[in-house]
Order: sequence, then C-alpha cells, then structure tokens
Amino acid sequence: MSAPHNPLYHRNTVHTLIQKIISAPSLLSLFPAGNIKKHYREAVKQLHPDLCTEPMAEEALIRLNELRLKHEKGIVITDDAGSIWTQRKEAIFRGELDLLSTSNQNYQRLKHLKSSAAQHFQLYLPARMEMTDVLAVEFPFRAVPLHSLELPQEHVNWVLSRLLELLAWLAQEGFVHGGINPRSIFILPETHGIVLTSFYHMKRVGDRLSSISAAYRNWYPKDVFSDKRASTLIDLECCKRTAAYLLGDKSGAGIKLKKTHLGAYIDFLLDRHENAYACYDEYRNLLQRHFEPRFVPLAL
Repeated sequence: MSAPHNPLYHRNTVHTLIQKIISAPSLLSLFPAGNIKKHYREAVKQLHPDLCTEPMAEEALIRLNELRLKHEKGIVITDDAGSIWTQRKEAIFRGELDLLSTSNQNYQRLKHLKSSAAQHFQLYLPARMEMTDVLAVEFPFRAVPLHSLELPQEHVNWVLSRLLELLAWLAQEGFVHGGINPRSIFILPETHGIVLTSFYHMKRVGDRLSSISAAYRNWYPKDVFSDKRASTLIDLECCKRTAAYLLGDKSGAGIKLKKTHLGAYIDFLLDRHENAYACYDEYRNLLQRHFEPRFVPLAL
C-alpha cells in the first residue's frame, strides 16, 4: 500500500519522528499541549505497519502508546507516607493518615505566614492542599516529580538555585523542612519553577526531630543522629545531594561526578554549609563565574 497524500509523510520526516518518539520522556515533549490527541493520531497513522517500512517504526509505535498511557494515567511514586499519584497540575497522596495530616498542617503554617518575603515564596508551595482520607494537592502549573529524573547540567543549575533560595527563606522564617529529596520536590517545566511538598518532618530550627526520611537516611549529616535537632544544615545537605542525584549520581554522594562534571561545581556540592544565605550567595557566584546565563527550554 502506498503512503497517503500527506505533506507530513516524507521519509526524512518519519525517520526524525521515530527518533524523537524513542527518546521522548513524555507526550508533552513531542506534541503541543493543546493538540496532543490530534498529533498522536497523525503519528500513529504515519507509523502504521501497512504504511511505514522505516526501521524501528514498530518500536516507536509501542513507545508512543506507552507515553500515551503514562500521559492519561499519570505517574505513581512512593514517599514517606505511602504513595503519590500525580498528573499534570494535581497529586494525590495516600498512606499513613497521621503523616498526611502533619504534612497538611505544616503546609498551612507556611501558607499563612504574613511576611513580605512569604508572599513571594508562595510560588514555591502548592497552590492548594485539602485533607480527607487522602491529601489532595494542586499545583499552579504542570508539575513533574524529580524522582527518577536525570537532567543536563544547565537544568540542574536552575533547580538547585531555586532550592537554595527557598531554603534561605525557610531559614529566615525559622523552619527546617527536614525531608528535601527527589520525592518531595516537583518541577514546573514550562516556567522553570519548583514546588516543595511532603512536609512530614518540618520543625522549627532548634526543635527536637521526631522523624526523618528513611529512604534517604544516608543523605542526612551525621550530626542529626547525635544532636537530633532540626538545623538548616539538614536541608542544605539534602538539597545538594538532590542536585547530585539529578546529575546522575543516584546515591547523592556526588564524588564520582568529579570525573564528568565541573570540579568547582562538585566541590560546592561536597562542601559543608550551615548558613543558608551564605550558601546561596556562594552558589550564585559560582554560576556567574562558570556558566552563561540563558533560558533553556525543558522538555518533560
């Protein structure tokens, strides 16, 4: 059967489409958000076995349908309380009700802060949380959990910058999140923003810790297990380990990244910082010295 009369159906176009589909992390990285169904149907037609003899067309069609299911059903990950189902601008947290309730209460404490800085940093918090038998979370824009992601250096740069800025604000307000990790942070690809969730372990600076994130126990500074006090050091260390995770070191240790990434950057991740403002200033200076400031679109 010959190919349909369609200006999109050219050998080079289909070959490029196949390569994009195979490497795509999501449908939104392939097609415009407003016309996903239309472009999906067109792609399926182009890759149909009766019409397309390109190598890997069948593999691309299978991958395309996997991306469609993922897009329709959302992403499910686990965290300290139980499971998180998330899709586009919403997430549903299920699990231990006491932990979910604690997270919601701590979120409400942050949302009701009245300082001028707090008004700005509302952008780093979910737009809404509502507790029933689950914890329903709404984001201001499409949000993707950091869990399982690996990002190029230019994207890790801005993610870490926003995290450190957020931690400087939390320190100013006198709080320690206590559970910074890839499961508690969502990124907003279209706006280069971040949103912090999972406030299970949040405490006032200096208060006695009642819990930590067990899955990331090795990310906490050793001081935690002797002092058992909430300190900004905890958030800063876990924040930098999250950056190492995003660069490809899933252990968060960061040492092996010295062979593949800028030494000064990895040294920063490995250094000990206890003051959130000083840490943020040092990081901003590091970016200015070694990286060109530019906006790079993130396709997720």
